[in-house]
Amino acid sequence: MSTTIELPAEDFNDGYYHIGKDVEAYPDAVIYLVWSRRGPGKTYGSLRYPYHKFRTLYMKRTNKDVKTICEYAGDIDFDPSPWAPLNRDYGINVKPRLLKDGLGAFYDSDHEGKPVGPVVNYVASLNAIKTLKGMDLTAAEWIIFDEFIPQAGEVVKKAEGDMLLDLYETVNRDRRKRGRPGLKLILFANAEEISTYITNTLEVVDIMAEMQATGQNILYMEDRGILLHHITEADFPMQDIEKHDMYRVMKGTAWAEKSFGGDFSKNDFTSVKHLSLKHYRCMYHIIYRRKTDAYIWLSNKDGTYYMTSRAGKALQEYDLNRENQQKLFWLTLGIQLRDECINDRMLFEKYSYYDLIINYTKFYDL
Repeated sequence: MSTTIELPAEDFNDGYYHIGKDVEAYPDAVIYLVWSRRGPGKTYGSLRYPYHKFRTLYMKRTNKDVKTICEYAGDIDFDPSPWAPLNRDYGINVKPRLLKDGLGAFYDSDHEGKPVGPVVNYVASLNAIKTLKGMDLTAAEWIIFDEFIPQAGEVVKKAEGDMLLDLYETVNRDRRKRGRPGLKLILFANAEEISTYITNTLEVVDIMAEMQATGQNILYMEDRGILLHHITEADFPMQDIEKHDMYRVMKGTAWAEKSFGGDFSKNDFTSVKHLSLKHYRCMYHIIYRRKTDAYIWLSNKDGTYYMTSRAGKALQEYDLNRENQQKLFWLTLGIQLRDECINDRMLFEKYSYYDLIINYTKFYDL
């Protein structure tokens, strides 16, 4: 016998973030990329909105993450399931079952935890993508990747962005073949690091950096079907923030700025500026990400460098789409430019240019 409980209508103005509000406001978006401080209710809303309306595929990074969620047996006070807060708040009993390594499902369950109805949503890890590609997941209307920005010390595969988009394309293609609407990819994270393998694969890092610099909290890239939403304190004020114990303990620290501010405080944007090229000459042409061009100019006045998209007649060209050129660039120029940047003698038009030079090995194996 089913124990399904019909949840009350969502109040989109209750002071918390609701993914349903974004989806309804931008129904043609394919990707919803949402970042914030801790606590505005990103995961909570993404599970609540589709409950018994449609299925989703909720994703974590590793098989261990999925196993931790699915093997909870009530033997400790802390329930790691993302459904635990909704079970508490609405008197429902959605519980997981581990189906195989890296894959599980959530069901409405009886008081003993036994499934009493159809799948509410799937849960899977990025590590299990090869397995997932051979399964029929076309019932899922959303893929929700929670915490797509990795925590400090977390091991992440360089191909993570490609892996996620390949999975999306596989499931979406199968849905389209069956005459179903397109799949939506929803990405949530706390604002830790703006440059990740996923944001770089999507090529939205510079746009996100510009949004932060200008204070723009929402941007819909209609031509690409990507919604970028920075949840700020102006949109969703933290309720009685001064009363939060940890806010009081850590007020004024870098940790508090990261946790309660919701900005990418870990990143250094001071080297990103717009400059005139007067008194500069073009030295190098860099080609990367297939056909993306960057030009490095040298000041005739003080010997500083500037990396920009503005073209010039370069003395030398490096094509970073080629493995040997990647190594040649780093050995003959990259190390020098990194030192120039560290010594505040190099500026960049875009954050992605700064990231390429400072964190070169994040993108290329040497």
